[in-house]
Amino acid sequence: MATYKTPDVYVEEISLFPPSVAEVETAIPAFIGYTARATKLSDNDLLQVPTKVKSLLDYEFYFGQGPDISVSKVLLGENNDFLSSTFTSTYYLYDSMRLFFDNGGGGCYIVSVGGYADPIDSDRLRSPIDAIRKIDFLR
Repeated sequence: MATYKTPDVYVEEISLFPPSVAEVETAIPAFIGYTARATKLSDNDLLQVPTKVKSLLDYEFYFGQGPDISVSKVLLGENNDFLSSTFTSTYYLYDSMRLFFDNGGGGCYIVSVGGYADPIDSDRLRSPIDAIRKIDFLR
């Protein structure tokens, strides 16, 4: 309660109701890409299915870890200290998820369009967008 030092008329509002604005998620990101697997109960049952995950551990449970990276070139200095390296990686979804959660990301949707052995196809990457739009309307 406030301490009043001068005589006057003061009005204090006492709220009887909870705050009128409720905290809700306004945007939930979705990630589309190739994964090591897409399994919940049986092999590939999450293929092309938007799946909500809340952590990197959830992601790894359903979709596995990142692909193997092949190092093609390593440059060392005069004292055998590391200078740079060249490596190839075609699939970036796992690293994107790792960075997303490392930087404070929360719940998101993942859509696996295939495994690391599958060839990259731009139509496969575009096709889940309609399925993700439907998820947004269900909320």
